[in-house]
Amino acid sequence: MIKRKISILLAALMLLSVLTGCSPNELGYLDLSMEINNQTQYEFESLIQIEVSKFVSNADKDTKIDLSISGEANIEDLGSQYLNMDIMLKINGVENEKPIKLIVTDNKYYISKNVLLEVLKLQDEFGSEDYSSMVVEKLLEELKDTEYILLADIENIFDSGIKISRDGYSYTALLDSAKEYLKAAFKNFDSQLIKKTSKGYAIELTSKSAADFIERLIKYIGKNKEQVFDETVKFADKMFDAAVAMSLEENTENEKEAAMEELKAMRYNFYDFIDEAVLLVESGEYKEIYGDFRDMFDRSYLKNEIYKDGGKYGQNVQGELIYEDFIIGNIKSNTVLTPKTVKKVSVTEKSISLEEMGELYDSLEDRYNPVETIEISWNGYGSPEDNAEISEYRADGKYDWSYKPYVIIENRVYLPLRYISETLGEEVQWDDVNKKAYVVRESEKIDMTGILSDNLTMVKVRDFEKLGYIVEFEQDEDWSTATIRKINNLAP
Repeated sequence: MIKRKISILLAALMLLSVLTGCSPNELGYLDLSMEINNQTQYEFESLIQIEVSKFVSNADKDTKIDLSISGEANIEDLGSQYLNMDIMLKINGVENEKPIKLIVTDNKYYISKNVLLEVLKLQDEFGSEDYSSMVVEKLLEELKDTEYILLADIENIFDSGIKISRDGYSYTALLDSAKEYLKAAFKNFDSQLIKKTSKGYAIELTSKSAADFIERLIKYIGKNKEQVFDETVKFADKMFDAAVAMSLEENTENEKEAAMEELKAMRYNFYDFIDEAVLLVESGEYKEIYGDFRDMFDRSYLKNEIYKDGGKYGQNVQGELIYEDFIIGNIKSNTVLTPKTVKKVSVTEKSISLEEMGELYDSLEDRYNPVETIEISWNGYGSPEDNAEISEYRADGKYDWSYKPYVIIENRVYLPLRYISETLGEEVQWDDVNKKAYVVRESEKIDMTGILSDNLTMVKVRDFEKLGYIVEFEQDEDWSTATIRKINNLAP
């Protein structure tokens, strides 16, 4: 566990060094980033355009996504954050009529129920049939007085709340520590990735600039191994203390001490690794490793600009991923953040939990789009651990499949009574006196030829003819297939 945490920590520090160095531009970028991240109350607006090649998505055409997000946030109390935003989504010209609302308040996550209609639109666009439009229509009728779906309750996700404050070990304090770490560990190092713009700073990455940066970083660390390692240890110590203070980790002081000792013991392993990396760079061998990769993505790029314009902050992102001469996809986005006082508002409208909505959907689907045919396939020579493959065909032609246990006795197949019966809409009751399960229709108990196997009542497939179903068999070499079909349904 300790080694895993140390590995994560070192990876995070390396990522941090990738993003910035200690040149004026890099320190300016970090300062502006910190200023933006220190905003605790604001309104925002974001426009995002994404295009994905059809050869990547396996769709009939390129996928074009336009996303518009606007709203307000209050994160002054990080233990009780507030977010209220509207989402407009357009995929290949198909757009939601009303905004989808996403609200985070009182440590709960809500989304407006109209997201159900948008899911239907999207599955139609992509040729999916996961949800029945008829059942969703019935679901919305049931939810006519309900406004929101409760996605999650933070108190149910975490056993205890995260004690994050802006005092002591706060997010801001950690950013300050990170800045001091970079200044000390990477003194005079220039990534050459950050440029000054008219209103802020921009990072632009290409396959060539990324490769050149890695080369410069390795050479710098090679000349300053002790400095980089010592400062990393100091910063790691602060990170462990912060994690405990914020209750992000349930580390005891002894666990922290053990982790730090293990990190310190890695010094000469770190030195050896860096020395090998430097030799690889100086010999030119590394070019053989990344050269082909760099050439394949030579035209790809990613540019991220942050800026301050008067009292507003913004971010522009633009990028394109190109493999050789093949355009995989591109992205363009603009986000504007405006500081303002934001009052937290509770959700007072009626809501339904995601689990409750799922159960309601299933019950409505069984009522209005029931399973009318079950097809079971099994290996007649299989072991007791094998399962039968079961396909369930509903009235609208949609189907699902699963695996269930089966038993073969005297060349006859036995299947789980309750699963098969309830899937077909039948009621099953257990008689504890006689230790038997029955299918119940009104007041009539219909006895099925059953056996107990691993606490499951297993019945002969032919017994479903007692309930008025058509049962058919097919056998192909070692595989057998049984079809249980309602009389009013002639084919799956």
